[in-house]
Amino acid sequence: MEEVELKRRLESMQHQLYMLVEQRGSFVDPQVVELSQQIDRLVLTIQRNKMKQHAE
Repeated sequence: MEEVELKRRLESMQHQLYMLVEQRGSFVDPQVVELSQQIDRLVLTIQRNKMKQHAE
């Protein structure tokens, strides 16, 4: 996936997380935690891709 697509996906997931927290009313709800972890993995992917680009 290209960086622009990854960033769009990240923004979408962050919005979903915000809405989910509003709906569930808790940061420790299992669905909220799962989505937060998915966002973490996506952020790491974006960072790794940037590091590879700088190494080239």
